[in-house]
Amino acid sequence: MIILSAFSFSTGNIAIRRGMKTAHDDGIFISIFINMVAFSLLIIIFQLKGLLPPLTLKGFLLFALAGLLTTFTGRSLFYVAIRVIGPSRATSFRCSSPILTVCLAFLFLSERFNISQFIGATAIMGGVWILSREVLGRMDLEVVQASVSSPNESFPASKVSNKSPLFGVLYALGAALSFGIGHFLRKLGLTEVPSPFWGMAIGTMIAWLAVVVHATTKGEIKKLCHNNFNFHHPPWFFILAGLFFTLGQMLSFMAIYFTAVSIVVILASSEPLITLIISRLILRGEEPLNWQVIVSSGAVFLGVILMIF
Repeated sequence: MIILSAFSFSTGNIAIRRGMKTAHDDGIFISIFINMVAFSLLIIIFQLKGLLPPLTLKGFLLFALAGLLTTFTGRSLFYVAIRVIGPSRATSFRCSSPILTVCLAFLFLSERFNISQFIGATAIMGGVWILSREVLGRMDLEVVQASVSSPNESFPASKVSNKSPLFGVLYALGAALSFGIGHFLRKLGLTEVPSPFWGMAIGTMIAWLAVVVHATTKGEIKKLCHNNFNFHHPPWFFILAGLFFTLGQMLSFMAIYFTAVSIVVILASSEPLITLIISRLILRGEEPLNWQVIVSSGAVFLGVILMIF
């Protein structure tokens, strides 16, 4: 279940990167909207069938905070990192989050913690260090937007912001921190209200509201609605990413519900390796890969395994 979730997230990451070549935004708007619609429909169906447990205030708040930290903050930071340094590198950085998640699970959920986990944490930090040195030495990773024209707007043939790769690293590590705390709060929420469907619906609804409020305060809401709900030029790659993220999030929530959060984190950490493979097949020369990227991704994956076994 969680391996399929990792595959879904990896495919969604690649779709986000491709969509950025012809889009104004990073895909957060439409992808969370798709998540919210899908999970809201599930909640309505299960509620009508009487298959949902009662929702408590504590459970609602935990799911809401988890949604803000993962679906809104974590995903927003992660998408910027994908734009600046590419999905393979961004995913490897983001998957360092198990260090924080497992520590929190040890402190508050009585999940185990031993010497192998220290070795695993060292491997993860080593992989992050190797990848940081590789990323900071490059300036060819950011998205170059293709020429796009429509009746209302156009892009230049090439459009890059020339952000330093350091920004991509910091955004990805910020996403790792946000996801790490958010996953822990999801586990707490599921112990209070044992329903992953409540968690998915509440988390995405709160995240969607946060996206709308943030865009409104910046005066960008009309532009986002026009670009993402344009039936003549729909953002197909972002829509595809939203569908894959919906499937991945659903499987991830169910896995967290049925097993220890630390075990779920291990299997989910196969995402960097899966992203490497898919990126190589689809993005090809757009995202240059080398031995540092492969070694660091492997170190993160093996490090997370050691943190449990």
